[in-house]
Amino acid sequence: MASVEVERVRRLIDGLHRDRRTHPRHGRPEYYQLASDVGAACEELIESEPAAAPALARRAVDLVTTALMYMDGPSGIVQALMAVHARACVAAPSDPKRLAGWLVKLRLDGPGWPDFQLSDYADALGDKGRAELARVVEDRAKTAEPDLHGRTPFGIRVLREQLAEISGDVDHYIAVLGEDLHAASQYLKIVDALRNVGRAADAERWAQRGLGIGNPIDKGRLRDVYVDLLLERGAADEALAMRWQLFDQYPTQTHCNDLRRTAERTGTWPGLRDNAIGRLRDATTGQAAFADHLIGVLLGEGELDEAWQAAVDHTDDLLDSRWHQLIELRQPIHPRDVLDPWQRLIQRRLDASTDKYRYGKAIKLLRHLRDAYRAAGDEIGFGAYLDRLRDQHKRKTSFIVKLDRANL
Repeated sequence: MASVEVERVRRLIDGLHRDRRTHPRHGRPEYYQLASDVGAACEELIESEPAAAPALARRAVDLVTTALMYMDGPSGIVQALMAVHARACVAAPSDPKRLAGWLVKLRLDGPGWPDFQLSDYADALGDKGRAELARVVEDRAKTAEPDLHGRTPFGIRVLREQLAEISGDVDHYIAVLGEDLHAASQYLKIVDALRNVGRAADAERWAQRGLGIGNPIDKGRLRDVYVDLLLERGAADEALAMRWQLFDQYPTQTHCNDLRRTAERTGTWPGLRDNAIGRLRDATTGQAAFADHLIGVLLGEGELDEAWQAAVDHTDDLLDSRWHQLIELRQPIHPRDVLDPWQRLIQRRLDASTDKYRYGKAIKLLRHLRDAYRAAGDEIGFGAYLDRLRDQHKRKTSFIVKLDRANL
């Protein structure tokens, strides 16, 4: 007979059933809290009655997984329950074959959540569970339709990779990963696996190979690891050359920051700093969009005056958010310098005809402008500006009403 505590948790879990006809947003906070309470209760059962915890946690996962198909909610709530279930299975292993079947079904037949790592279930699965899981996956692979790119379906690929990972055979794991080298993330997995067993030279070769394919945007983390490998074997010049080549080709703030971080590790940033900033200045000459990158780097270097001047030189090429950042830094010391920028931002808001909140936002900016005029000792100037603004926008009656109410 189940204990009182087990029955209490079971009734709590029953509350996770959700009628699919319920509005997707109805009762979400309460549901999230209930899921959290269930997770905590199952955690307690792992300590007090471990044999009951796996089945109850599994049912909670199934109920929330289904509920999220018909409600707006973050997948994190079921991820947390999945983590509890994994701990419960390790604490009180039951039928490993049944567990394997459930995990395969969850990955291959579920709605796409929850995500999980087989490494969290390795001890609970044991040799029998892993063998069963591998058998079921391969049976499913025989009849699975290729995806839109003609590749093995994602779920099957993931299970194969994770099975290979927990096998403990690094070369087998690499071979499985090597069956699907369509993204830098796959190369990163190989590199990490090789580094973890001390095979740095092999890891470096795989990293270099991965950097030669795919979308450059997908390579950031792999490039970082490759730089680490180069530095670890004393090849600082190679690491810096790679960073500079990419920055010179794509002179962005991100690539400049990567260059700086590597150069600081080798003690060479002071000698490269001016050249890097100069490269960014050259880039803005040919393409004004690089001005924001230049300003971001200058701010990171603590060159506030140079950043401000660069902004003044590219007034119309910057987003409002960048101007707000610059004004916030400039106004305390040079309040008069920010008067024109505030006025341009106000005008941009008033001209944003598709923004139904534009007048309220303009009023908020006007308060900041008033503060700047006061700090500059020119309250009369603010009054004169308001008079001009009223005259310029007198046909915007809704704005004039809001302006009167603001009592600026």
